[in-house]
Amino acid sequence: MLHLAQKMTPSVKDIEEALFEWAPRSLAEEWDNVGLQCGDPDNPVKRVAICLDMTPSSLSFALKTNSDLVISHHPLIFKPLSCLNLKDYTARLLAGFLRHDISVISMHTNLDSCQGGVNDKLCELLGIGDTSPLMPSSSMPEAGLGRVGRLEKPMSQEEFIEHVGQSLGLDCVPFAGGNRKSISLVAVCSGSGSTLFDQALATGAQAYVTAEIKHSVARKAEAEDILIVDAGHFQTEHPVVISLSQFLTRTAEARPWDISVEVFRDEKSPTRHWKKTNEKQN
Repeated sequence: MLHLAQKMTPSVKDIEEALFEWAPRSLAEEWDNVGLQCGDPDNPVKRVAICLDMTPSSLSFALKTNSDLVISHHPLIFKPLSCLNLKDYTARLLAGFLRHDISVISMHTNLDSCQGGVNDKLCELLGIGDTSPLMPSSSMPEAGLGRVGRLEKPMSQEEFIEHVGQSLGLDCVPFAGGNRKSISLVAVCSGSGSTLFDQALATGAQAYVTAEIKHSVARKAEAEDILIVDAGHFQTEHPVVISLSQFLTRTAEARPWDISVEVFRDEKSPTRHWKKTNEKQN
């Protein structure tokens, strides 16, 4: 007689360890703060909420879904706190999660670098294949920051800009440099990627998709005749919440864990765009 495996309730620590198996702590940048941000690592977890940013809206979503744990991409704590003064935004937000006994785990630059992480998800959405890291990790060469790869078929510069906009749901697409008749090799770096521009340039890529482009980097793109597309920090990274959800769901089925996973799908970018309206003519 076939007996189904009895499901177990994981702890916060169990889930953190599973996440680090996928996105090792060693892949995180030295300045980063990944892993448990607040809460008791031994607390049992029945419900998990997944988001990009730790915000009051994320807390509200966690409360609405009765979540025991929130997994975010961006960490809640970057620098050591000298006190928990509730006039301070970070301290106030921390207190909110702790008050409701909700733990928080963040997977940041380690999730950017790992295989199947933020940059690979961005490449998937843009139809970029045969990829390799822009800056390979010394400990794991197949992983690292950014990616470079090839489009399924070449596009004109205008077609590619439109393709990025449609793929990421953008209502406007800032870009600089470039005067390309054909684009096939593309570099990407999710989030703020101006610091990897030289690496993108060295690959021979005709286009570089990233966000928060510095003015000096835009000028250099003009001089080097490479198209650089500012596709938004939020927009280039938010798709990874689906990857996190899929990973945790697969892991729960394999272990097996008795948990439910909810994605904060209504999360919005903090950046908005003003649009000029046409004045009515008399």
